[in-house]
Amino acid sequence: MSIRRNAVWAELVQLLPVISLAFPFIVEGKVDLGRAGVGFLIGALLTLPISAAVVLRGHLLNPILVGTNLWLWLGCAAFYLPAPALQAWLVDTQSFGLFAAALLAGVATMVLSPWGYIAYRSSDPRWNRKTSLALLVFTLVIVGWAWLFRHDIRVGGGLPFIVLNVTRRVMARKAPLGA
Repeated sequence: MSIRRNAVWAELVQLLPVISLAFPFIVEGKVDLGRAGVGFLIGALLTLPISAAVVLRGHLLNPILVGTNLWLWLGCAAFYLPAPALQAWLVDTQSFGLFAAALLAGVATMVLSPWGYIAYRSSDPRWNRKTSLALLVFTLVIVGWAWLFRHDIRVGGGLPFIVLNVTRRVMARKAPLGA
């Protein structure tokens, strides 16, 4: 059985790890990654069962969120190995590292996955490559934006995170029929 599009639940559930990190900051109204060790740990650990559940149900992982998951694991390592230089870098750069990891995941999926960075089962491999490349270029722009606005978590983190994920989803809606 071929699944044309990821079910909405398969897309939304993949957000839970990063939401678990962000939720205490949303409630408090300010972000302090210097106190995010437990959040990074919980988020990182959530990536395992959630990713497994999505894949075992025949859905594709969102590469942007795979990059986000890598960033969560990096944060977990920074706080629990301990790696003070890495921890300081994560705190100083805020969500820039998240978008850099998403860019890395984008490059990897373009090389390794037939579904590309767009992560869509299209009947047209050229469409996947072209759309994935466009999304990768957009992600590169987002990485630069996140660096420029790294000291404003809403403008440099939350906003581009939403825009990047919505852009991927909108692009996928324009895909040729699934294979």
